[in-house]
Amino acid sequence: MTITDERSQTTVAEPPAAPAKPHGAGPAKDAAAPPAPPAPPAPHDRPAAPPPSFGVPGEPPPRGKRRRWIWLVVIVAAALLVYLLFFRGGHQQGGGAQTAAGAGGKAGAGGAAGAPVPVIAAAARTGDLDVYLAGLGNVTALNTAVVKTRVDGQLMRVAFHEGQLVRPGDLLAEIDPRPFQVQLMQAQGQKAKDEAALQNARVDLRRYQVLMQEDSIPRQQLDTQAATVKQFEAAIESDQAQVESAKLNLTYSRVTAPIGGRVGLRLVDTGNIVHAADANGLVMINQVQPITVIFTIPADSLPQ
Repeated sequence: MTITDERSQTTVAEPPAAPAKPHGAGPAKDAAAPPAPPAPPAPHDRPAAPPPSFGVPGEPPPRGKRRRWIWLVVIVAAALLVYLLFFRGGHQQGGGAQTAAGAGGKAGAGGAAGAPVPVIAAAARTGDLDVYLAGLGNVTALNTAVVKTRVDGQLMRVAFHEGQLVRPGDLLAEIDPRPFQVQLMQAQGQKAKDEAALQNARVDLRRYQVLMQEDSIPRQQLDTQAATVKQFEAAIESDQAQVESAKLNLTYSRVTAPIGGRVGLRLVDTGNIVHAADANGLVMINQVQPITVIFTIPADSLPQ
């Protein structure tokens, strides 16, 4: 018997049915007969054939579908990597920290229980507590001096370097001292002249005193000679003052540092004529040891 499936166009040939056994056949024949093959399923019980494919056999799947699979695999791999890095690493670190903390706590507890605790006793007292306030400020020199010349003259030498640290009394500049040396010599000469005149007047005064005792000269002449002696004594004092003034000017020809500190820029060069009335001066000195810090703090903090 032949069965044809119209949907799949497949023909199935069924084997012939086995003949019926006679009623008188013995059991030996029945045992020798081969078993009958199973009957084929009915046409309506078999699975339907797959629909025909419209593609070419052996052709790879479409590109869009393959891209979706690739992106899906990448996302799953990234999620798995994030899980391994963050969640597993965090649990391991947390567990290690807890384990170390537990071990340390046990060791500390054991050590604290075994070791004695030192105790220091101190007497209570009343005192001041230091209060620190932070603020912006400026550092300024404690003293600032503008070095000027005290006499007029030509600047002969500058004895400092810009930025140099100087001490009080160090030589900074030297002015031509020759005019002041001449003035000193003149004052000394005038003093010597007046001293000689004074000596002569005193000798005359002693003579007049002897003559006055003998009543040889009038009283007026003796008094005049005594006044002349006093006049020469006053002249010598004036000459001494002139000598001291010339010596002072000679000292001022050497310009020295009035304070210690760091010198600034040189304001006058060698060879220039300097005057005591100059406004700029020769150089400026800033004292940096010690130094001053000026800063502002809130007024509410002053009572502290």
